[in-house]
Amino acid sequence: GMMVVASCDLLPKSSSEKQETGIADLEDMAFETEKLSYNYDEDKVEVNINADYPTDGNPLLCNAVREFISEMLGGTYADELEEGQQLIDFYGESIKSELNEAKQNDLQYAYDDEYINGYYRHYDIKKAYETDRFLTYIVTGDIYLNGAHGNEFEYGMTFRKSDGRRLGTDMMRNLYTDDFYAVIKNGLTNYFSEYANASIGNDDELKEYILTDDNVNYLPLPRHTPYVTSDGFVFTYQPYEISFYAAGMPSFTVPVGKMKPFLTQTALKMLEGE
Repeated sequence: GMMVVASCDLLPKSSSEKQETGIADLEDMAFETEKLSYNYDEDKVEVNINADYPTDGNPLLCNAVREFISEMLGGTYADELEEGQQLIDFYGESIKSELNEAKQNDLQYAYDDEYINGYYRHYDIKKAYETDRFLTYIVTGDIYLNGAHGNEFEYGMTFRKSDGRRLGTDMMRNLYTDDFYAVIKNGLTNYFSEYANASIGNDDELKEYILTDDNVNYLPLPRHTPYVTSDGFVFTYQPYEISFYAAGMPSFTVPVGKMKPFLTQTALKMLEGE
């Protein structure tokens, strides 16, 4: 039978259509995006959103990526996800209102607006990597609320192209073993050695860069799931999550080959195929 061609805006309507469009067909559907933006800069309030928004391809994948973009911007948009610019504008206006409200609250306690430095949020949501089986989005940006300094952030997510499933820790295993804790310790040791421009040779030296009281042999995973690039799995801690602000966002990359003992068969098939 003829293969059903589905756009991002249309899900298969019947079970027969679903059967005719197999996993391989869905993976082969070209994933297309358009660059959407929202920009506002007035009276010390600034909002900037840029996003690679899905327009065509496997409808399951498009829907999953659109949901991810919405969640990264706040998760409150309730209308149709196909209306990309409407979604971006919704969050832009919402963030603008929040920042203006924060400014007005601060003005109540300031002598005049000379003490108001500014309020901003910047989001850059990009498709960063794609293969024939999966793709990865990365969200970067920063936020400043008239304080001593702003805060940067970076999140990422890898999606299976056949159905949009997100690669999370549910596709990983053996995460609470000495072998995996050693991966984290080694990754952070390399990061802080580069940051300090000096080799970290023992646990006490590593502890100087760790905010928690945890044993450095059992350091926690980042709050946000690792994502996959051409170099491997990227693990990123946000500012203050595990180290002091000046250390930035501690991160390290583990090649896929070294991650294999910690991946389920589901993840391995997603990354390498049958």
